Amino acid sequence: MKAVELERRPSGTLVVDRCDDCQVLWFDPMESPQLSPAATLELFREINEARPDVRRTLPQSMNCPRCDSLLALTQDLQHTTRFSYYRCARGHGRLTPFFQFLREKNFIRPIPPEELERLKSLVKIVRCSSCGAPIDLTKSTACEFCRAPISILDPEAASLAVRELANIQTAKVAPPLTDAERSAAGVLAAIQFDRALAREQSQLPPGYAIDLVAVGLSALASFVSSS
Repeated sequence: MKAVELERRPSGTLVVDRCDDCQVLWFDPMESPQLSPAATLELFREINEARPDVRRTLPQSMNCPRCDSLLALTQDLQHTTRFSYYRCARGHGRLTPFFQFLREKNFIRPIPPEELERLKSLVKIVRCSSCGAPIDLTKSTACEFCRAPISILDPEAASLAVRELANIQTAKVAPPLTDAERSAAGVLAAIQFDRALAREQSQLPPGYAIDLVAVGLSALASFVSSS
């Protein structure tokens, strides 16, 4: 695993371990909630740049890297979003898949029907962000293997995260977004997503399954670089 030093909230730094081939993160106790907004966005950039050619499937049983005890699959809740990870029973930390980390930070959402119809005009086959299996959009709206709904990186959440980061860096308390500002952020985010999707399609062979969350991460990188 690769050690990544990140900014801790309210001060200091912490080290998160990342495996690109397995697409997982290791957090010591309480490290994930202590990530600053800047650290969260930096970790998103790291995840976006660490996309392997072949995704390695996680084994059914895994051991804690600290004490070698068996990790337990655990369900958790952040606000109204459910996510999962593999927890050390002795309290040494948890192993979190990239996709579940994005869910934990409320950057992942199911695609509503009207947006799914628009997406079908752009792409036919997508990759399940949960298990990696291909999904034919003309036949299904969920993965036939793990039953996970088709998910996407929430573009509005991405733009709001960048805005929050800018406010913290300037020590400014910003007023809540107006409806017009929120709508404009959503339109800009959608444009960035469509551009990222077009880039992804141009680089892949015909019929290759598109990873919508990975496309969203690429769009997020555009948000960060332009903010």
